[in-house]
Amino acid sequence: MGVQKKNQQVVMKISVPMCKTCADKERSIAKVTLIPFLIGGAIFGAIVFLPTLLIAPEGTTPQTLNFPFVFAGFIALIVGIIFGTIIEAIVKTIAIPVYGKLVTKRPLTIFSFFSNTDDLIGISAKFIPKEKLVLLEFENEDIASEFIKINHLENK
Repeated sequence: MGVQKKNQQVVMKISVPMCKTCADKERSIAKVTLIPFLIGGAIFGAIVFLPTLLIAPEGTTPQTLNFPFVFAGFIALIVGIIFGTIIEAIVKTIAIPVYGKLVTKRPLTIFSFFSNTDDLIGISAKFIPKEKLVLLEFENEDIASEFIKINHLENK
């Protein structure tokens, strides 16, 4: 949550009710996030790898003999990440009718590798440190009312 208590982060546990349809969508979210990122990145990375390997200068010392492979791998990785992210963004935009508008607010795969958050379809949460509030946005009114009911009972 961005605050610490005795050198440990404070974590807020929230129970989120999900209907079967929402749970199935959440389990299948990799179809529009991770899979397009990985496949698109691998394809474009492979396309860039061979020309870069052929262009890279060959090393003359024992330490630099494999330089073309290292350099081509690095360039392929960077190009794969960039194009994988672009493809993922396009697929997410196309998937809005199926997964709802909040799928576009879900962080891109490359950024989610570095974040410590959980993202669920139909629910968005943001911690506001100045006001010490958690702002929740629900796409479905039924989930919002069920969420209030479940979490109200847990706090008693």
